[in-house]
This record gives sequence, C-alpha cells and structure tokens, in this order.
Amino acid sequence: MNYFSFIYFLLLLWGNISSAQTSDDLKPYIPKGYKILFQYDADLNLDSITDKLVIIGVDKSLGDSVLKTIFPREMNYQKRPLIILLGKGNHLYERAARNDQAISQALGITDPFRTIGTASGLFIIQHVINDGTQQCTVAAKFEWVPKQKDWYLTNYSHTCATANTLPGSEGEVYKEKTPKNFGKLKFEKFKYPMDIEIDEWGQ
Repeated sequence: MNYFSFIYFLLLLWGNISSAQTSDDLKPYIPKGYKILFQYDADLNLDSITDKLVIIGVDKSLGDSVLKTIFPREMNYQKRPLIILLGKGNHLYERAARNDQAISQALGITDPFRTIGTASGLFIIQHVINDGTQQCTVAAKFEWVPKQKDWYLTNYSHTCATANTLPGSEGEVYKEKTPKNFGKLKFEKFKYPMDIEIDEWGQ
C-alpha cells in the first residue's frame, strides 16, 4: 500500500462522520429547497474550532410544485453541493465555500461517491468506480493554505485493481497528479471528474 493510500485509510478511521442528521444549528445555513445528506466534522482552517463539511441535496419531499417555486429555472435535481461551514463558537457558523461539482451527480445503485476523510486542515473526497472488471478509487485531497485563506487541491489520485486483486498487492496500480500537473486549483473551482487524459497519468 502506498504512502498516500495509507494516510487516507487513517483519515477514514479518524474522520468524524455522520449522515443525514440535520441539527438545528445548521438549518440557517442550508439553502431553501435543500436538505443535508451527509455532514463531516473537522478543524478545516486550523483555528482549533470544529468546522463542518456538508453535502446537501434537493429536498424532494417538498414536492414538484413547491420545488418549482423555489427553483423557477430548470435545475438538476441530482446536484449535490458541498458546503464548508467554519465554526465561530456558540453554535454559530460562517459559510466559507461551496462547490456544486465536487460530488458526482450519478445517483442510484451505482453512485460512485463514497465518503470524505478529514484531518486538521485538510479533507479528501473519495469516489469509487467499478465497471465489473476493475475497481478504481478516485481521491481528491484539499489542504488549507493560511496565506490564501482558502483550500487548494494538492493531490488527485487513482488507485485501480481487478476484482481479484488484494488491496496493497503488486496488482494494484496507483497513479497521481499534483499541482505540477494542474496548477493552483481552489476547492470552489474543482470539478469531478477532472479532465485529465489517461496517457498523462504517471508522466
């Protein structure tokens, strides 16, 4: 198992993860017509205060007639925005960033989104793609840059293996991209999946 995969595994173990449990503290920060699908806790900006990573989705329980009044223009009900809420103490938060394209919109039984691993000052979004012959884990790592007061993509990787390959074995193929390949990319500008040609991997 490569170093990045090992660190990511530890993040998944330590990450404070809860799903679909909307607290009253967060309701004021959720856009009208949406509901919380998943939420993750971490100190994302290194100020020793717990922050929130929140994935939201259209609240279909409101019904089409209500949703059409909220979203008068045609919208994609599959969209799952990811919001960063910075803790300010006393159960107050500040919305620091939002990305509508960081989480896959391919819902259903083949939904590739898996989870978000967290640690102080960083988070890793994980998707898993399985085409029946091999499975690939796609991980996008974002880190807090104090001087810029923002989160930047620092690693984008694919770990692929056939169905009968054990994790960490020689049959597992790991490829990654870094800022040397994609430049300085803010979290809000990231789009999954990244437009990287297959033959560019490993160069």
